[in-house]
Amino acid sequence: NRPDAVLCRTNIGAMAEVMRLLTAGHRVALTRGGQQLAALALAARDLKDGRRTSHPELVLFASWGELQDYAAHDPAGRDLQPFVDLVDTHGPDAILTAVDQLTDETHADVTVSTAHTAKGREWPTIRVADDFPPPRDTDQHDSQGRPIPEPVSDTDARLAYVAVTRARRHLDLGGLSWINTHPTAVSAACSPGHK
Repeated sequence: NRPDAVLCRTNIGAMAEVMRLLTAGHRVALTRGGQQLAALALAARDLKDGRRTSHPELVLFASWGELQDYAAHDPAGRDLQPFVDLVDTHGPDAILTAVDQLTDETHADVTVSTAHTAKGREWPTIRVADDFPPPRDTDQHDSQGRPIPEPVSDTDARLAYVAVTRARRHLDLGGLSWINTHPTAVSAACSPGHK
């Protein structure tokens, strides 16, 4: 319930966590500060005001509506949907205000970080954010008729490994808890010699 750090897969996931934690009244720190979040919020403001943006994650979109459509309807845009929801709910200015409310880690109740930024760091208790999606299901089914998910990509596996190995004492799998029911994990747990 009170992790020392929340580790996210993406900057957008980190932005959502920061907003949620600040709204709940926590003092929040963000590793490497809020410059990246502020840049995303400013880019969203540009798109909402009908201007193109040079932000590398949003440069391909001519308008906010175009980004909303991409996030909602293109499978490749699913990582952007939490950002679109956040901006549509709170607006870019609320995100910029939240960035101004960030504190340094020594005075924070909780630190938010991307897993990538957390490399080489540790905290006593970690919660993995909900922006680590499970692999998508394929069109194939197992012998019980359940859909077989795609394999976990090497990139996603490495990032998940970094996230779960940052905790010194307690780990809440949170957004990675799907691994407990993933067929690969279940079959590995049932295999002879598994401990």
